[in-house]
Amino acid sequence: MEFRTERLILRPWEEGDAESLYEYAKNPEVGPIAGWPVHTSVKDSLSIIRNVLSAPETYAVCLKEDNRPIGSVGLIMPMQSHR
Repeated sequence: MEFRTERLILRPWEEGDAESLYEYAKNPEVGPIAGWPVHTSVKDSLSIIRNVLSAPETYAVCLKEDNRPIGSVGLIMPMQSHR
């Protein structure tokens, strides 16, 4: 499933997104705030896409102009939430 707004696309993560994910996930000011360790390689980011971001209702937040991921969002039903 894909969601579109005027500026953004929310779509499932793809393995080809690993380099874009790494570009922001390597920043030490991003990962810890989001609850995950800093990525140290594109290979780390690929592993996260395969094992974490492939979960149902987890989407890459992409710029519409180039479909490049700039973030991630997961939609969790209240009954499935840990909070």
